[in-house]
Amino acid sequence: MRHVLIVFLALALLMPGSGCGSHRTPERMIGIKIYDYDGDFGLLAERWDKMGINTAFVSKDLAANAEFRQVLKEHEIKTFIIFPVFYDPAALKEDSSLYAVTDRGRKARESWVEFVCPSRHGFRNRKIREAADLARELKPDGMSIDFIRHFVFWEMIYPDRTAGSIDMACFCDSCTGAFLAGQGISLPDSCIRVGQKSEYIIDHYQDEWNDYRTGLIASMAEGIADALHRVNPDLKIMIHAVPWRDADFDGANIRVAGQDLKKLAACADYISPMCYSQMLRRDAGWISSVVKEADGKAPGMIVPSIQVYPAYIDDPFSVDDFRRCVDAAVAEPSLGVIFFSWPLFERDPERIEAVRF
Repeated sequence: MRHVLIVFLALALLMPGSGCGSHRTPERMIGIKIYDYDGDFGLLAERWDKMGINTAFVSKDLAANAEFRQVLKEHEIKTFIIFPVFYDPAALKEDSSLYAVTDRGRKARESWVEFVCPSRHGFRNRKIREAADLARELKPDGMSIDFIRHFVFWEMIYPDRTAGSIDMACFCDSCTGAFLAGQGISLPDSCIRVGQKSEYIIDHYQDEWNDYRTGLIASMAEGIADALHRVNPDLKIMIHAVPWRDADFDGANIRVAGQDLKKLAACADYISPMCYSQMLRRDAGWISSVVKEADGKAPGMIVPSIQVYPAYIDDPFSVDDFRRCVDAAVAEPSLGVIFFSWPLFERDPERIEAVRF
């Protein structure tokens, strides 16, 4: 992996010391995602040291382990807690009325992906308090905000998919009611079913609807960020982004996911597009294009997350493919790379050896 190290060192020397205020950092982030672990924490940290890992993105359950946190601190590995927002199966099990509703009138649920409606004030306030409580209790270096978007199972949407085949949400009474009231408009009496309402809104008010939906997501991110900074003004905030460019699926980054990176950049230190190339049937060049476009919207804030090992589908993803993805991920203007995830590294130790920063 000598060529990757050369790229990294060259970029580190060229990295300006400022340019985006608090959004720039002199240390390139080399991150790892991990959700649970029952082995020796010390040995794990030593392996990460050899790879150059300096940031761990961990579940709240793993972060709650005091021994784990202490070991990472001793090895100078920063800890970011992964904080899911609108993906909340426990809340939906407790109250199914919280489900987001698709434009076809169905619950926002596909496979393991199930989403809460993003306009429910009680749920939003509860999640904001939960994030603040985690920061206060566990004192992480950062919070990595995940599932802060509208419903979509993007991990299973391939390049040949048509834009019209992708469900959109949320069209529940809470969302459409707030939108219509805010616009001062009324639906025709003929719009009775959800499908009729969604079709009318999209046909007549697409731009206004997009702005409303991206506003729901951005305001939630802002609410979480404000609460976190009241606990710790120095806490860093990362936002996970669906890896869609403006031209993908007829602007599905806005139209479906509701993630306007320009809006989200106002309340974050980092944006991490989840560039999982193999599962999406993309290549290393695609990672570069996603990073460059995202950086144009959130300059100096992009840290792509990349896939380590094949997942979801059986398409090949060799060690050489992985190396090319690492090269693409760390290339300018990226601030680093995050690997998804540690258990996938353990399936093929050769991929561990391929990472040496």
